[in-house]
Amino acid sequence: MQVKINANMVDQSTAHVATAIRPVFDALSAGLVGDYGGNMEHLWIDLELIEAHAKTDGKPRHPFRFQKRVSGRSYFGLPSSPGEFNVGHFSVRPDFELMRLLPVDQAIAYAISLIYCETEVLHAKSKKLGGFDADLFRATFHKVCRELGYHCER
Repeated sequence: MQVKINANMVDQSTAHVATAIRPVFDALSAGLVGDYGGNMEHLWIDLELIEAHAKTDGKPRHPFRFQKRVSGRSYFGLPSSPGEFNVGHFSVRPDFELMRLLPVDQAIAYAISLIYCETEVLHAKSKKLGGFDADLFRATFHKVCRELGYHCER
């Protein structure tokens, strides 16, 4: 399974965090590539960094959804490919006030920890995903974070 974690949509108050976090997300995404069983071929996770898009209910803009046979041509920097993929996708919305208060290195650690916590949704969807091993994915996420020098709540 291919994984892509992004912070593509930003505003002026969060652009510096997105710039700093991009190499960390790239390394984390690369470290998460692997076989977790099931029928999901790609997992896309977005960190939402536009406060104006935040809803008052505090829920993510895009809760987890699974789409079969999605073209990979224009999504999240995937290479051009004539094929189609089974894609899981969800977004994570941080506490924007906290993000503004934290130094960049701590904001990165906070974002990674928040994303890790939100991967819990994969447990609830594992049956729909054909037996996706959410425990293995989360263990790998935790391990790669440690290797990158970040601690995420377990």
